[in-house]
Amino acid sequence: MKRMKNDHDGVDRISELPECLIRQIMSYLSPAEVAQMLVVSKYWYSMRATYRRYHFNQYLYYPPLVFGFSVDRILRWVLLEKSDLQLFSVLLFSKTAYPDLDNWVRTLVLKIGVKMLRLDIRVLDELYTLPRPAFFSETLRILKLRRCILDQPLSLFSSLRKLDLDCCRIKLPIILNKGDCPLLEEFVFCCCTGFNAVIHIFDLPKLHTVKIAESGPINELVVSCQSIQSFTIVDKSSAPLLVIDINGCHHLKLLHLQSCNMTDTQFHHLLSKLPLLEELYVFHCYTLEKIKISNPRIKTLVVSLECRSSLKIVEIAAPNLKIFFFLSYPFNESQCRIKVANCCSGLETLVLCNYFATERAIQNLISKFSLLENLWLIGFANLQRIRILNPQLKRLHLVRCFKLKAVKVDGPNLCEFCYIGHESPKFSVSDMEASGGLRFEHSTSSFWRGRLRKMLYNIVGVSEERLALTILWSVSCPPS
Repeated sequence: MKRMKNDHDGVDRISELPECLIRQIMSYLSPAEVAQMLVVSKYWYSMRATYRRYHFNQYLYYPPLVFGFSVDRILRWVLLEKSDLQLFSVLLFSKTAYPDLDNWVRTLVLKIGVKMLRLDIRVLDELYTLPRPAFFSETLRILKLRRCILDQPLSLFSSLRKLDLDCCRIKLPIILNKGDCPLLEEFVFCCCTGFNAVIHIFDLPKLHTVKIAESGPINELVVSCQSIQSFTIVDKSSAPLLVIDINGCHHLKLLHLQSCNMTDTQFHHLLSKLPLLEELYVFHCYTLEKIKISNPRIKTLVVSLECRSSLKIVEIAAPNLKIFFFLSYPFNESQCRIKVANCCSGLETLVLCNYFATERAIQNLISKFSLLENLWLIGFANLQRIRILNPQLKRLHLVRCFKLKAVKVDGPNLCEFCYIGHESPKFSVSDMEASGGLRFEHSTSSFWRGRLRKMLYNIVGVSEERLALTILWSVSCPPS
């Protein structure tokens, strides 16, 4: 601190920060770190008296009556001191505390004006009903509820910025129109029931993130907000989604679809309405048979298949694509093919896991990416020989390629190499400048040193300095 004052003409820059910024920084500190603030700044430490965050875990109190007395004492003290209560969090295991929790919530929202409220109910046989005054709070900014019942419209939350509902029961349809929840920025809806299987969200000016996960069955999902940047939907119910309409989210940049029962026509129509999409994640959508990506701005594409997937082909014609992951189930018999247009030469990271293709098809696919820097080939059970001619390649990982016999790499910029397999293939590496390391599977085997010796003997084109470093790395840091 003394050195900082000298460097800035004797001015304490930390204490000169705006009060709102100091409070924001304090919200990320643990109690132990808060106690250390006195060393940093006396002004920060004095501000702690007006900035309070309380976490109560009923499991830590014995006998149970002590829990209620402790919460009551804290709330009376906060009212007496008239301090600013930022966060109140309760973890509850017994429904006998429900009447006390009703009084605490009413006190928090009506008298104290809490900013963040978190209710985590772990009672298995009965959910907790949120008191009506909580819906009309003018100070509440963040609300996180688990295993609660909401019997009022969500549109009454006029001051909320983040609403996180987990395993809750919603008694009314979720319909948020323009003018409802004007400050809402993030909406998370996981494992909830009720709401008549209807979700409508229209024209919320500040909403940028929506996540709807395992809440179903959902018969109607319509989201139309120009401000939304990220949208996630996870549906693991057996009932099909009748309507998935997010066509009004023209500024959407991230779309995550998981276990969504939709046809190829619905999927491609959905993508056609998202011209600014940059990241697309498609996980376990087993009803899809074809995925065609031609969005000009997309940069990240992740496709993950499950054992019952019907996907036959993935066609990619995205000129700005930088990252592509293809992850398949080890015993998937769909034999999905990947077809890449020549305009995708700018790809930088390629990860292929359990991709069933011939050696020639794999090499032709890799050769299309002239700017490829990172390559992972995982679970290629039948791959025996591979040649990689990518001058920009920096990282190469060959994992669980158990039949691999020969690898030839023409990569002067290669700086990291990882091989995990049973065999000791012959490696030919030309002009490798940097050094990385070799990893071996089954390092605890009594033959691993022999495998290492044979592996190093089969490496061609590596300088003596790099070879010595590889031996040191392998011996001192054996793989787990």
